[in-house]
Amino acid sequence: MAQVYVDPSIRACAQALLMEALEDVNRRVSCGDSFWTARTRVLEMHADEWVRLYGKDAADQAVRGLHMLAPTEVLDHETRRKQRTRSADLTRAHLAAYDPGRNTWLNRAWLSVFGVRLY
Repeated sequence: MAQVYVDPSIRACAQALLMEALEDVNRRVSCGDSFWTARTRVLEMHADEWVRLYGKDAADQAVRGLHMLAPTEVLDHETRRKQRTRSADLTRAHLAAYDPGRNTWLNRAWLSVFGVRLY
């Protein structure tokens, strides 16, 4: 297998761009966007500018890096907690309004502890 050598300055630039994008994604998810929507919006806003300012190689590495990371790898603990609380609140409201037969004490307790409904 052939090895590909990347200029260290391009790699460092791509890492800096990726860290900037991760902060922006965290900020958007904290404000209520889903991870996937936030990631797409960040890339839409920044990708063309990155290519223009830093070159195609650095921008391409940063975009690939952001696409390869899972939400648990990108989002910090506080953002994940906010997202889980928001999801539990929406599920709780949905249970009360549209599925009252499953709005039992067990399901509400499970939702409070784990953030998802039991059944």
